Amino acid sequence: MPQRISPERFDLLVDDDDLVVDLPAWFAAAHTGDGAPWLPAAQADELARYGLKRGEGVALMEAAARMFREPPSDIGWEILGNDRDGYNWTDHRDPKLAYRVFLAKLKKARVDGVTLLYKLWLEPGGV
Repeated sequence: MPQRISPERFDLLVDDDDLVVDLPAWFAAAHTGDGAPWLPAAQADELARYGLKRGEGVALMEAAARMFREPPSDIGWEILGNDRDGYNWTDHRDPKLAYRVFLAKLKKARVDGVTLLYKLWLEPGGV
């Protein structure tokens, strides 16, 4: 059974430079109800690619702003099952397609000028 990550790993105010990359622990956490810790875009991408190499895709994602002045008001930044038909994880269960959708959401936030933290849940691909 996957071990839970301690609460201090979920600190939204942690400095990105202080974040210790622990892909195996994040991967394990991404299979729990709590999901992976809140990660900056680059580390969330590392985790998504780590999962992809293991045949798993981003099945669910949440995004949160670090500062109140940047509230995530556009749910298009998040994978929450509200993607258009054929792009929801439940529609395709294809890790490669899920990764492309994930990257598009990271790009949308970057183009919109919003710095977000991401929480991922991973699942194996297939039916």
